[in-house]
Amino acid sequence: MESLADMMETGQEQLFHEWRERVQQRHAPGPLSEPELADQIPDFLRQVIAALRREEEGVEPKTHRVGPLGWEHGEQRFLIGFTLSNIVREYGVLHDCIFELVENRGHGLVRLEEARILAQCFTRAIAEAVAHYLRMRERELQGGEAAPAVS
Repeated sequence: MESLADMMETGQEQLFHEWRERVQQRHAPGPLSEPELADQIPDFLRQVIAALRREEEGVEPKTHRVGPLGWEHGEQRFLIGFTLSNIVREYGVLHDCIFELVENRGHGLVRLEEARILAQCFTRAIAEAVAHYLRMRERELQGGEAAPAVS
């Protein structure tokens, strides 16, 4: 059986394309260029795949490496006008796209440890994106610039 990392790696372009189309149609604040829309998502996918690969090798998956990507993503989304709920939803779209990729490849199952790592990566990235978005929003409401905070 093909691993989740294998499926994501070989289907990365398709996965990213499907995510991009759905987010642009349903969650973006307006038309965005591909780089604006993509932001940290390709790097996030690479880090998820790397975490899954480390688990396959019997090494600690290091899901914490997605945190800074989520932090930067929350900042960029704030600056281009996304709502907080749309940030969370776009990660949900990506999660759905991953499981649809698995299903389309004829696999109905993902190993429990793979699902756990996937959930940890998404939870960390979403938490960091939300935290930084809220920090920037609070700064803006207090009359300061919504400039990037140093982490």
